[in-house]
Amino acid sequence: MSDIYTLRCQGCGASVVYEPGTESLTCPYCGRKEAIPPSYEGIQEIRLEEALAKAMEAKVALPEHQVLTCASCGAQIAYREARARCDFCGAEAVRQTELQTQPVQPQGVLPFKLSLREAQEAFQRWVKSLWFAPSDLAQKNRVEELRGVYLPVWTFDAQVWAHWSAIPGYRRTRTERYFDQTTKSWQTRTVSYIEWGAPVSGHHRDFYDDVLVPGLQSLPAAYIEGIGEFATATDLRAYEPAYFLGWDVALPDKPLPQAWQEGQQRIRALAEAACKRAIPGDTFRDFHMQLQLSNLTTKLAYVPIFILAYRYNGRPYRVVIHGRTGVAHGDRPVSWSKVALAVLIALLGVALLAYLTSL
Repeated sequence: MSDIYTLRCQGCGASVVYEPGTESLTCPYCGRKEAIPPSYEGIQEIRLEEALAKAMEAKVALPEHQVLTCASCGAQIAYREARARCDFCGAEAVRQTELQTQPVQPQGVLPFKLSLREAQEAFQRWVKSLWFAPSDLAQKNRVEELRGVYLPVWTFDAQVWAHWSAIPGYRRTRTERYFDQTTKSWQTRTVSYIEWGAPVSGHHRDFYDDVLVPGLQSLPAAYIEGIGEFATATDLRAYEPAYFLGWDVALPDKPLPQAWQEGQQRIRALAEAACKRAIPGDTFRDFHMQLQLSNLTTKLAYVPIFILAYRYNGRPYRVVIHGRTGVAHGDRPVSWSKVALAVLIALLGVALLAYLTSL
């Protein structure tokens, strides 16, 4: 990790850092650059059965390596500089613990594309898009607390075969006559209904590549889903710790068996969606699917995010920004004074419209 693996500048001897959006290390003092030859080879997909067996092995402590563990959310982070506040929940209760080796070694890393300044700008754009956020949410000191962190993810590959069956439905309309009790006369109206067809069935075959499951229990999957996909299937580099230099790195604390349970659910959801798209008609009922998975593999990789965990009026909030696209997602407090003002303006508008209508 960044406090474990260090490279020195050949010019001045200072510690070099990875420069986002490049394939080079940069000295922050003299500006000297050193290339990182990107490699897309050597990324090993591990047979899932083998990886699960390794995950059951006991970890070996490395006493000479230290990380900080959050006493609140449990996140373990190898920090690039000493800090007493957790990146993931904002708690100030962190303790130093021994780093544990991982039974399944990382195979790939997706480097940062955005600089810290670009991430701060993305955060400010996100704040401005929130109508009812407090005006001081984007204050300078809070923006400066944004941190770049490499997030561990488990990826799963699977050959999928599914058999599905359902009864398709077709939306139809018909004109019918009815007796209107108000007018005491016969009228016509158009009625919508569903015409159910004969049962249909089919098969779905596909290969799902790099279905991602976050490897950190302290960061709910909804935050990662909110910022969009990571192109690990196409852009992932072979694992190279030089990309970590100058950045925080979260250590995986979600066991592979637990991650695989989530991975199965995601694969099933993808297969089910594909099968439902194949059903003819406008709607369906009595859907059933049988799923078989084969050629299962996995790997541990790291992807880039920026994260801001903060407290506002005593309540915790968290914002996550994609480290390559700048898409932001997270929690934010609500300014009830702004809500009250919006409601007042709406009521005044309704009252004005009613007055003008009455003239």
